[in-house]
Amino acid sequence: KKEKTEEDKPPFDKQALLVNMADNVILPAYSDFKTSLDSLVLTYNTFKTSEQQSDFQIVKQKFHVACMRYQRISLFEFGPAENVIVRMNFNVFPTDTTQIKNNIAAGTYSLDAASNLDAKGLPALDYLFYGYMKTETDIVASFTTSVNRKQYVTDVLNDMSSKLNLIINDWNTSYKNTFINSLSTDVGSSIGFLVNQLNYELDYLKNSKVGIPLGKKSLGIPLPEKCEAFYGAQSLDYAYETLRIIEDVYTGKSTTGFDDYLIHLEAPYNGGLLNDAIIAQFNVAKAKLKAVPNPLSAQVTSNAAVVDAAYIELVKLLVLLKTDMPSSLGVIITYQDGDGD
Repeated sequence: KKEKTEEDKPPFDKQALLVNMADNVILPAYSDFKTSLDSLVLTYNTFKTSEQQSDFQIVKQKFHVACMRYQRISLFEFGPAENVIVRMNFNVFPTDTTQIKNNIAAGTYSLDAASNLDAKGLPALDYLFYGYMKTETDIVASFTTSVNRKQYVTDVLNDMSSKLNLIINDWNTSYKNTFINSLSTDVGSSIGFLVNQLNYELDYLKNSKVGIPLGKKSLGIPLPEKCEAFYGAQSLDYAYETLRIIEDVYTGKSTTGFDDYLIHLEAPYNGGLLNDAIIAQFNVAKAKLKAVPNPLSAQVTSNAAVVDAAYIELVKLLVLLKTDMPSSLGVIITYQDGDGD
């Protein structure tokens, strides 16, 4: 009997996929990040007044939670987030420590200036809360003796909060409706955005979070200082969380996702089904990334083979998601990663 084509089948319910993404993946991710950022602001304000080390420890805990939750919104750089340019405003690393020090010394700066993109956001806070080769007592003292330093953190937090509130407001007032009713797969469609951003985020994980520190762009010479969260040394947690949100977007958190779309299309791969290959590769990539001990900055020099093993599996996953999946779905990859892979 002849193979079924897409035309013979009932069409895939793209709207169910988009409604699930909005209600169960995207909006909860924004809401969770907002909760964690608001909580960080409150605890920081307590510390700013009390100057107690015990309060500062709570600030660092809340900061870690906010960084984890940020990883879950980074992927959604379209619509409102693209207008605000979230990635460039929230997570440019490595952070420019000289620029941060100059800003604090001057006491006047515009965080919206292009020159400050790498002197604010989460990486700037990572530096200010942990420092380099500094004890916690040293760090607390650097706040208690500097009104400008205290204020700089407040300004960085306010910059993120106001931008995040704009995005959430936009989604809730009008963009969600636009998003769930965009039912094609062409450039500029919601599915087009999701597939492109899912791949951009995976490229970013492979290159910026793992490959560059490992030395993939520097002739094999590791660059530990290029790790995300270099000062707090939690880059592996954030890398793993990035991979988890990519998987959640792919599976629709076990409700309607791209996995269902590929199953519906019976998309083939090497004599089997493409979805089976993708799910298997997610599992391998997660296991290899989980196998790298913290901190990544130490592993890229002392344990490079283990980091490289994770990198290799991320590359394989990227090929499936960036080449095989889009061609099955009829989605064009439009972003430039400048990586040549």
